[in-house]
Amino acid sequence: MMAAGRCRAGRREILANLLVVLVLFSGTHALAIGSLDLNPSAWSAPWTGDVVLVSAGLLFLGLAVLMPLHAGLLNLAVHAQFLAGFAVGALLVRSAAVDPAVQAGLGLLCGALAGAVTGLIVAWLKQRCAIHEVLSGLLLSAAFVPLALALAVDRVTPPALTIELSVLTEPLSWAEALRLPPSLVLAWGILLLSLAIVAGLLFAHFLRASVWGFEVRASGSNPLAAVATGMDVDRVQLTVMALGGACAGLTGALQLWTSPAVALERWPFPLGFAGLAVAFLGLGSVRGSILAAILLGAWLNTPYASDILSRPGYGAAIAALLLLPVLWTLPRLLPEHGAPRAIWRTRQRESF
Repeated sequence: MMAAGRCRAGRREILANLLVVLVLFSGTHALAIGSLDLNPSAWSAPWTGDVVLVSAGLLFLGLAVLMPLHAGLLNLAVHAQFLAGFAVGALLVRSAAVDPAVQAGLGLLCGALAGAVTGLIVAWLKQRCAIHEVLSGLLLSAAFVPLALALAVDRVTPPALTIELSVLTEPLSWAEALRLPPSLVLAWGILLLSLAIVAGLLFAHFLRASVWGFEVRASGSNPLAAVATGMDVDRVQLTVMALGGACAGLTGALQLWTSPAVALERWPFPLGFAGLAVAFLGLGSVRGSILAAILLGAWLNTPYASDILSRPGYGAAIAALLLLPVLWTLPRLLPEHGAPRAIWRTRQRESF
C-alpha cells in the first residue's frame, strides 16, 4: 500500500524530479539571456510578494489531484472543478442581492461547494455509467470553458478583505531586504497558504491514523481486494473526489478577489491542470507537493518568466517539461502498480 503523505519513489525518481526543477529554473534564465535584452535592473527588481498567494493556489490545485489519487482516481476533472468555482464566484459578484461585505467569504465557500459537486458528478458517472474519470473530466473541462468566459468579471476587492489591523498596513520589519509591499494581500496570501498546508498535513495524518484513511489507501492500492473485505469503494471515491473538487473550486473562486494571482496567468497550460504538475513533481506525497507548489510559485515570479512563457514554442516546451514527472510517478501510484490497463479501467469491480 501507499505510505500516505510520504514519498513512494526511489532515488531515480527523486533525482529525476530535482533535475526537472533545475532545468526549469536554469532553462528559463538561459532563454531570457539568449533571446531577450538583458536588463540588469529588472533581474534585481524586488518581487511583488504575490509568490505567497500563487503558491497557495498551486498547492490547493495539487491537493485536488493528490486526494483522489490516493484512492486510485486520476482527477483530470480538476480544471472543470476550478472553472466551476470561478463561475459560481463570478455569479455572486454580478448579483446585486449579495452584500459586498460578505461576497469574498461566501464566494470562496460556494466555489468550494461547486467544485465538490463537480467532483461528485465525475465519480458518479464512473460508478453508474461506466464513464472513466479521465474522459468525463476532460469533457467537463472543455464544456465549462465557455461558461467561465461568459461569466468572467474584473477582479474585485470587497470590504470583507479589509481587516482593520494597523500591523498589516505598516512596512514589514522582518522583510525589509525583500522590500515586499506593505499590503493586505500579503497577509491574505499567508493565511491561505497556511490553510492549504494545514489541509494537506491533516489529510496525510488521517490517511495514516484513521479507519477512513485505511479504506482510502486500500481502495487506491487494490480496489478489488477492498471490495472483497466489505469496504464501500464507491463511497470512498465519492468522498475523495468531493474533497479534491472543493480544493480546486476554492482556487477558482479565489481568482476573483486576488489581483496578485495574475502571476498564475503565466502558467503555460490551462491553470486547473497545474495541480497535475504539483502533485507529480511532489512524487505523489503531501510534503512533496507543498515543496513543489512553493518552488513553482517562486519560478512564476522570476524575472522574464512571463516573456518566456508568452512565446508559443517555449511555452509548449515548458509545459511538456512540467508534465514529464507523470511518466515515472503515476505508474507507482495507480492500482496494480501502474499496469497500463489500470489507467483506462472503467469499473473497479471488473476482473484484473
